[in-house]
Amino acid sequence: MIYIIGSISAGKSTLSEMLAKDLGSEFYLEDVNNGLIKNMLEHFYSAGAESRQQVSAMLQVGFLVVRYMQLKKALVQKNAVLDSNILSDGIMANLIHERGEMDDASFNIYMTLNQEMQSNVNGSPWNGFPDLIVYIDIDPDHEIESIQSRGRDMEDIRKDPKLVDYYNSVNKAYKDWYKGFHQATTVKVDREHFDFVSSIEDRNAVLNMIEEKLVELGKLTEAEFEQIKAERAEKFNDPVPEAV
Repeated sequence: MIYIIGSISAGKSTLSEMLAKDLGSEFYLEDVNNGLIKNMLEHFYSAGAESRQQVSAMLQVGFLVVRYMQLKKALVQKNAVLDSNILSDGIMANLIHERGEMDDASFNIYMTLNQEMQSNVNGSPWNGFPDLIVYIDIDPDHEIESIQSRGRDMEDIRKDPKLVDYYNSVNKAYKDWYKGFHQATTVKVDREHFDFVSSIEDRNAVLNMIEEKLVELGKLTEAEFEQIKAERAEKFNDPVPEAV
């Protein structure tokens, strides 16, 4: 199982789909149009800190339930890729609590539910962490540009300039998480050096970096990796890199 983790609009969904198609595996994206989430998410953004305080707890529980349902499916699939995952959900809930936009009682209930969901699937055959975590690091200014470019009305900083502070705090939360996380193997993808969204060369470099780590972890054979590179090269008319 592979988690793709990063701040808002870092490119998680794009990379998740690219990687899963490369591996021939299933992928699970954050479904903001899910009936459990859509209306609450729109309300979450509607009136700044006030609306975030009103619905943050139930919104995070809604996200958690959807991600738990995805996790149960991914557990029995080889190299499933999740950009929507319980670990990332916990990072966001902790940040919202630290910002004072989720009260202590709600946060304690959320964390208990999060831990119970994880323990419910531990050992079946999961130990609570994925085989690999791919962390996408994005510059705060680049992140805001990316958020604006995807055109979601509720996220528009022109309507609520105070969202910039919220977005910057989310970016910092993921950076801080990465610095202190050691429980699973991670690969860091720097969006300022690898534009895997627009550049074929950068996309190939990032996919190779991730897949080489999967080979090291025994989740992909050398033969499978070479076949993947060959198929990718044929699809995009790239030269097949020589094996090192």
